[in-house]
Amino acid sequence: METALVSKGLMEKLNNPDITDSLERLLDQLPGIVQRMDTLEQLLTTVESVMADEKTIEKLQLKLEHTNIDWRTLESGIHLLEKLPSLLQIIGKLEQAAVFAEDVMKDDKSVQYLLQNVEDYMNPVKNRFSQGKRLWKEVKSESEKNTRQISMLTMMKWIKEPQVQRLLAYVQAFINAIPNPENRKED
Repeated sequence: METALVSKGLMEKLNNPDITDSLERLLDQLPGIVQRMDTLEQLLTTVESVMADEKTIEKLQLKLEHTNIDWRTLESGIHLLEKLPSLLQIIGKLEQAAVFAEDVMKDDKSVQYLLQNVEDYMNPVKNRFSQGKRLWKEVKSESEKNTRQISMLTMMKWIKEPQVQRLLAYVQAFINAIPNPENRKED
């Protein structure tokens, strides 16, 4: 009775298309799995033979004594091996980006498009820079021409100007933003 139930459950599972597809894939990959197992067995046999040979172990110990390999190095190596799948994905993405960049650099239209976009972004910056430079030259020229003494009355008149008031507001904000060494908390 029990065998019939087991057989019935097995038959139901074999009728499931997902299970049959998985079994077919497993059967297709079985020769490769067996080959890997044989290779692993040969490797283990070789390692066991090397470990059993005392002369080889002595030579290996002599070589290891003259290297920087210690437990930290081995731990780092193991940690690096654990990270290899992630590193492989990152390197793959970097490689794709490099290939893309290389393809773009080979295409004259793409290069021209990129250069035009960079120029479009840089033009406002260039304009601002040249305006600032022109203003600085004008201020410098005016200050060099001005030889008269500045009186207290002149300074009082300047303080009433909206532009001077705005400048003083910036100066006050700057002073407030600078940390006071007396009020600074030590961490």
